[in-house]
Amino acid sequence: MAIPIFGSGEMFINTKGSIIYTITFDYLDPEKEYYKIIKTSLKQKEENRIKKEMQKQLINEKTILNEKYEFPSVKHAEIGVKNVTKISFARFYIEIPWTPKVGKNIYENIHDETVSEYSYTVSLILPGCGRFVDVEMPGNIAIKDNYAFIYVPKGTKINGYESFIFEISNECV
Repeated sequence: MAIPIFGSGEMFINTKGSIIYTITFDYLDPEKEYYKIIKTSLKQKEENRIKKEMQKQLINEKTILNEKYEFPSVKHAEIGVKNVTKISFARFYIEIPWTPKVGKNIYENIHDETVSEYSYTVSLILPGCGRFVDVEMPGNIAIKDNYAFIYVPKGTKINGYESFIFEISNECV
């Protein structure tokens, strides 16, 4: 059975009406489950299955942008193996509609409390004319210009609420 060992997410906040992000989960896969699947016609079926599962999970969360509920949509899911066939991955491409505004913008996500079963990273990327005001997420946070980098070690308590506040200048919108 594949065991999750690491996660990463990249969220690209743009001013074109959507936020786009990818989430990748790496698995220790000693039985080479994904390797076997991708070599057969079952690959598409598995990708559709995990896409539906991720969409269900996102529906159970609350995503709020500038005080308006939005509904993330999983656009695509893919599975594969790293250069060593005992490490597999599942990757999700997700979009959230939103309307940016000049000045302060707020992203909030409310979900179940949990404890991280594996370490993961999150990168938040604003347009060049954007600036982070505050980032409230578990883990170690580093902000550099229009980038925020979060590292969450395995075993971290995840309290069920995450947010970040950022500003967008006139020249962006």
